[in-house]
Amino acid sequence: MADNVRSFLAPCSGGLINNQDYLTQAAQMPGSAIRMINYEPAIEGGYRRISGYDNSYGTVPGLEGSPVLGVSVFSALNDGIFACRKPSTGSNYFHYWDKTTSAWVTPSTAGSPSMTGVSKVRFESFNWGLPKLILTDGINPAASWDGTTYTQLNSAEAPSAPKFCETFANHLFLAGDPSEPNLLYFSAPLDETNFTPALGSGVINVGFDIVTIKSFRDQLYIFGVNNIKRLNGNNIADFVLSDVTKNLGCVSSDAVVEFNGDILFLGPDGIRPVTATERIGDIELGTLSKPVQSIFEAYSRNEDLDSITMMVVNRKSQFRLFFSNAESLGLIGSLRRAGQQGLGFEYSQLVGVEVSCGATGYIDTEEFVIHGDSTGKVHRQETGTSFDTEPIFSLYQTPYVYMDDPIVRKIFYDVHTYMRSEGEVTVNIGVEYDYGDSDVLIPFNFGFTTAGAASYWGIASYDASDIYDGNPSPVRKTNLNGSGSSISLTYVTTEDQPSHTIQSYVVSYALADRR
Repeated sequence: MADNVRSFLAPCSGGLINNQDYLTQAAQMPGSAIRMINYEPAIEGGYRRISGYDNSYGTVPGLEGSPVLGVSVFSALNDGIFACRKPSTGSNYFHYWDKTTSAWVTPSTAGSPSMTGVSKVRFESFNWGLPKLILTDGINPAASWDGTTYTQLNSAEAPSAPKFCETFANHLFLAGDPSEPNLLYFSAPLDETNFTPALGSGVINVGFDIVTIKSFRDQLYIFGVNNIKRLNGNNIADFVLSDVTKNLGCVSSDAVVEFNGDILFLGPDGIRPVTATERIGDIELGTLSKPVQSIFEAYSRNEDLDSITMMVVNRKSQFRLFFSNAESLGLIGSLRRAGQQGLGFEYSQLVGVEVSCGATGYIDTEEFVIHGDSTGKVHRQETGTSFDTEPIFSLYQTPYVYMDDPIVRKIFYDVHTYMRSEGEVTVNIGVEYDYGDSDVLIPFNFGFTTAGAASYWGIASYDASDIYDGNPSPVRKTNLNGSGSSISLTYVTTEDQPSHTIQSYVVSYALADRR
């Protein structure tokens, strides 16, 4: 019998795929996933359980039970971290973090802005000689912050309640006023406070309700639900508005990000890059989310698209899409790794993270990924081993691999899991045979621990429980029992523990009879 034992090897790559039939996926992409939650495609290869987040910035002052309405990272002002929340009394809703005192500072907000009816505060940062932040919320006039003074942009020619702000060609652009949703305003050059037409400001009717605006290189993109336009030029004398497409648009105001030299946005059919949409006839470069198309169909049916927050983690070449409900399944898209063909992403899903707003930015050379929640807390992602003390649930399920012949029964002996461990972790393994057929006996769950693997300097604390020797890339053998024509393995973790990466798996089996 020993001579009949064979090995089936599957390096873990390809990410979550749900647009393939079982046989094709198992044959062509055995290291992909049919379910993957809270794992991310790892830079070193394989799938890594994501890092946690910490409540690094406490609770923003404000009305008890109210969410954080907006956050920003802008290193040129104060200590670089900003947040907004409805005040318990008065009108001071804007705050910045003081790292010396580890506390929020609450400036006076001139003009008595109201947070009643505000669901999101959006920021834009720029430097035309002095660094400044612009804040918009759809209820109040836009406002600026220069590090010491909050100033409302309430001139008679400016919109009274814009939702969106962006700088382009040395002008401040404002849009999304509920009373005039099709109008795009711009300030005089190099003066965000001046909307006097004689000095170079103006208003453009784009012909549809504006969902959001985004500047990119030498163009300003204006998104509607079913339209996208772009603005070219340098000033009122040569601004030119043109169509990108009249056939699709962006379905969520906060699902547009600059990523890897392009703009990604959430369209009705999934994630799209602007450059490909401009060449709409080029089908190959259209939607980047075909491998997980059904996820976006579920979003359209079951989720509040207005609650989406999309952020970029630059150092991982990754975007993350969150919902305000922690139980909703968000999304991770990681730029396809070297050795894989063509432009695209590897995907996985997120759960357990409640995001009312989020932002990414650099302070010095360090990237900060932060988000606010419904209780007024501001968290920093990519830190710790838990979701603010809550254990991280993670799951990776392999395709139903059938070892060349989907009809022949196999007797399964063991699985070798090749992995990288960032400390001591416990992983459970579930086994299913024959595509989850309820008439086939399912073995008990198995599991293993990486006790004896090395911890990483700077990740673990030095105490009696930490191990600084052993193999940082352990191989764990797990015995199996049972038989079937195909097998699928599910790796699950449920504890507060360091991250680990599943790099590949090898199944030992023997051929039995044909059924």
